[in-house]
Amino acid sequence: MTNVKTKHRIVLVCCEEDYVESFRHIKASKNVHYELLTEKAKDDYAATFDTLFVFSSDPAALIQEEEKRDHVTDWTKKKIVFITPEKNMPDAMQVLNLPVAGLISCEKFLRYAERAMETIAEYPFLLSPDLNYKVVEKLTEEKMRQKPIDRFLVQKERVDAPLRKSEVAILQLLLDGKSTVQIAEELFYSPKTVKRYVSNLISVMGEKDRTGVVVSAIRRGWVQSEKV
Repeated sequence: MTNVKTKHRIVLVCCEEDYVESFRHIKASKNVHYELLTEKAKDDYAATFDTLFVFSSDPAALIQEEEKRDHVTDWTKKKIVFITPEKNMPDAMQVLNLPVAGLISCEKFLRYAERAMETIAEYPFLLSPDLNYKVVEKLTEEKMRQKPIDRFLVQKERVDAPLRKSEVAILQLLLDGKSTVQIAEELFYSPKTVKRYVSNLISVMGEKDRTGVVVSAIRRGWVQSEKV
């Protein structure tokens, strides 16, 4: 008997009338079951979905409002990705400090909806491409100020790409924000050797640069956060 793979269930919730029409013609990828809800649904129905894309012009305010309500469902165990207009993205970034599964601009989602659904169905996190550098920069700034932040530790058993032991070690140091010179000193390599390994990481992971490698490792679920 052939095993039929269960489709990842995704719902997009949009209760703001000015934006509803924009989402009515979204095409879902073949490996997901997708629905659009245009009014607040009961928790027990929304809870049947694996991932919720929630549109809000002000995600932070929406979260505060929802925290005041009594919920039967433990939403921290669900993947929730917020969609917000591009102009509101700077303010919306604060939701990334909460246990959400991502943030993407409305404009990017409408253009790449199928890809976004495929990504969140396969990986634990979805981030609007234009935020990649901003998130890395913010983490670096926090570290420079010596504030307690999460350190991302590579979990070797989760790495599903053909990386050498030395490349995994360098990936960890990249996640720690180390420069080429610092990595070379710590691993007793020449800067030239470090650059070669970093180039290999970029190639194997299909990214454009070391920042893309760091973001991709987090998005693919290869790391686990730890307070430092």
